[in-house]
Amino acid sequence: MTHPTDERALKLTQAFRAYHLEQIVGMLRGELHRPVAQLQANLRPVFDAAQLAGLDLLRPPPDFHDWLQTPLRVTQTGGVARANTIRARYATLKQLYDVLIGLELLGSNPAHGCPMPPPEHSQAPLPGVGDIQRLLAEAQATDDQLFAALTLIYRQAFQLTELLALRWSAVDFSRAQLMRARTITALHPASLSALTPLLSQAGGPLHAPQRGQHVFAFKNADDLRLHLWKTCQAVNLSPAAGPRELRLASLRDFPQAPPGSGFSNPQAYERALRHAAALAEQHRAK
Repeated sequence: MTHPTDERALKLTQAFRAYHLEQIVGMLRGELHRPVAQLQANLRPVFDAAQLAGLDLLRPPPDFHDWLQTPLRVTQTGGVARANTIRARYATLKQLYDVLIGLELLGSNPAHGCPMPPPEHSQAPLPGVGDIQRLLAEAQATDDQLFAALTLIYRQAFQLTELLALRWSAVDFSRAQLMRARTITALHPASLSALTPLLSQAGGPLHAPQRGQHVFAFKNADDLRLHLWKTCQAVNLSPAAGPRELRLASLRDFPQAPPGSGFSNPQAYERALRHAAALAEQHRAK
């Protein structure tokens, strides 16, 4: 599938043949929309195992799914990784192959359909509505970026990875919509209001979309989590709420059609909704 005249495709093919993960991640980081350290950590077990076995990751064998079960599941100490770690590694590998398909290096995704363990669900209590309002008020008073990010998480059930990947070119202020990874989402008035100062700082509605720059300036997911943790401390919110808890609180407080929460799969939306409801019920029972 490679094009002899496509220098980038040739370099990527050579990097795969040499199992040069750092070069591959460096070349594709724009398309993969994840922090470099996370990409390398999730893909390293697969690349190391493939190099040891002499397996061609661009043309994997028919039993590729069976083979993947070991590198996706093993830890550095030889133990078994947690289910969410296994799923994160697989999701990154699958995304990598999807990018290669877009570049016409592959015709289909060889990782698609690989059996995965069910996700682990955190049992951390969800913050109450009053706690979240105090958190948002503090962020609004101190940090426009964090306030907009938390508003999108709470009002629109944004995931952290899609939040950090969001670009102004995907936001349509005139129609109050934005394009997410899987769906078109109608923006809540609170979200529009929170995004407006950032839009002005980015050059306004006529210039920001053309530049295609990221909406948020956080260095990575940990940078956002640190800002959120400090804000939780400022309002004495204990335990501190993380992005995941705020997203589940969104499903609890603003039930809506799946596309409005970024879900293209109704079954996945129903599972997330049931988990949010169960956590809320556990908290009320205590």
